[in-house]
Amino acid sequence: MPKNDVNPTTDALHQPTAHHFKELVSFRLNMLASHWSRLAAESNQRDFDLDPREWRILGMLGAYAPMSLQGLAREVNIDKSLASRAVTLLIDRGLLQRDSDALDGRGVQLSLTTKGKQLYRKVFPKAVKRNDELLSVLSAQEREVFDRALNLLTDHAHVTLAKYRAQETKRRRKPGTPIAAD
Repeated sequence: MPKNDVNPTTDALHQPTAHHFKELVSFRLNMLASHWSRLAAESNQRDFDLDPREWRILGMLGAYAPMSLQGLAREVNIDKSLASRAVTLLIDRGLLQRDSDALDGRGVQLSLTTKGKQLYRKVFPKAVKRNDELLSVLSAQEREVFDRALNLLTDHAHVTLAKYRAQETKRRRKPGTPIAAD
């Protein structure tokens, strides 16, 4: 193909997708999440006395308990020290419990208490209702496409972040320091 010819398929891939800050997909996704999270936060605070961090912890343990604090913090994307504080508050409220890890004598596993499970069963349906309300503007086909796109973007973001961190680790390593074997 001569250089002057335009190939819309490949040329579109090399064109910037955003011309202004508000067009960046990361900004747009953040704004969507922020608005919808605010609605959930206000509702959960009013109805259940749960802040967003506490709900994420309660929700994750309601679905996947038992979990270690480190695993829980990673899954809900909360700094371990902040997760630890929230866990302590939830334990003090009688919603979570710490149990010894059967495989690691030093480890601790977190799970919901009976009271925590009862609260989870009240909060989760409201979260599902909000989720359905958000998606209600999309057709079934659009929901499928949106779900696939979110999965692709999330996976790509994880891989990209891991590569970035690996490069940063190499960059920060002092000359002459051996590389640790995987």
